[in-house]
Amino acid sequence: MTVNQVLATAALRAGLEVEALDQTGLSQKAGPVVGHLRFASGSLEPANRLTPGSAGCVLGFDLLTLAEDRNLLYADQRMTTTIVSTSRTPTGSMVYDPSVEHPDEAELLARVDSASSNLFAFDALRASECLFGNTLAANFLVVGAAYQAGALRIPAESIREAIRINGTAVSANLDAFEWGRAAVATPEMFSAATDPQPQRTSAPRLQLPPAIWHSEGLQAVVARRAESLIDFQNRALAEDYLETVGVVAKAEARFTSSTTFTEAVARNLYKLTAYKDEYEVARLLTDRAFIDTMRETYPEGRLAYMLHPPALRALGLKKKIRMGPRAAVTLSLLARLKFLRGTPVDPFGRMQVRRIERVLRDHYRDLVLRLATDLGKENYEDFVHIASLPDMVRGYETVKMANVERYVAALKAAGVSPPSIDIGT
Repeated sequence: MTVNQVLATAALRAGLEVEALDQTGLSQKAGPVVGHLRFASGSLEPANRLTPGSAGCVLGFDLLTLAEDRNLLYADQRMTTTIVSTSRTPTGSMVYDPSVEHPDEAELLARVDSASSNLFAFDALRASECLFGNTLAANFLVVGAAYQAGALRIPAESIREAIRINGTAVSANLDAFEWGRAAVATPEMFSAATDPQPQRTSAPRLQLPPAIWHSEGLQAVVARRAESLIDFQNRALAEDYLETVGVVAKAEARFTSSTTFTEAVARNLYKLTAYKDEYEVARLLTDRAFIDTMRETYPEGRLAYMLHPPALRALGLKKKIRMGPRAAVTLSLLARLKFLRGTPVDPFGRMQVRRIERVLRDHYRDLVLRLATDLGKENYEDFVHIASLPDMVRGYETVKMANVERYVAALKAAGVSPPSIDIGT
């Protein structure tokens, strides 16, 4: 919607007649949004919606949505140039049900290509992350690529002027527009600038277990998470994590060069260990890099926190409350109190969801260590499946508890004794 508004403004500033329409419908979170934009140097028929097969340019910010028949019908394989981001954005069903997989990217691109005269595809979210340290400017990379490909027939200076008029993240969006042009004009330079930097093969604050050294991919997975656990709690917790992963990796390496089982353990043990409790949420919300990004992106904005504290929820508060900038002081103090996490004096530790989170973590650690002792070719795939089951434990509070029930049922179905918890307490 922002891009459509900016491009409509650009067309008007260029002296063109404009008709535009944004279709948001009644979509839920992560639902699709479609924008129509018509412009011409002469008069336009009074219709703001494109007719099927009439699009000269299609901008696809989400490949999965674009590949739907109802959206591709606006393209014409004789005249439409399509610029699409291949970044994977989970749909609502994928968020709620981890078993729902993202469709094959090659198949989706083939569908888009069959409806287009020309197709240019790249991972805009990854490129934006590499160039700017966040994904906020990703859509204007797509706009820049469309302009450079000759599909967006609006003067470049008018687009720049409209970005300035919009007034949000002006510098980043202007830079993104130019980088998008570079993606088409000088693809080698763009690729060199947007390829992710090589992952560190060792953690600077920790010594990685020797058993994982034979795989750079595994090292990257483990090192990044171990480092994060220091920030989440402390060095001791990170070292315990590394010790468990090291034992698993050593067991797997005895009979296979694959690291699939160890990677599943590394990801899911971290997931169950670094749960988002009050201390962690406070730490993330007051993280200096996060605050700096918000101030840079919204220089005229006033930071506020929309929170639903468990204590107030227990007293009957049904909605989130708005907390102004002064809340950062309280949140910073709470973040520093993370050393209380899980101790007898933890004020949040006796909450049902926190007790269950700790039980799940400990049960999973013991489970994968037992699996590692029996790991072999005959049970490898089954054990990888079991080690991956915690991925379904998502969400917060009641949503999370519902997913815990699903997780427990999945463990039972796999022949594994589940953790001893009482979700109904």
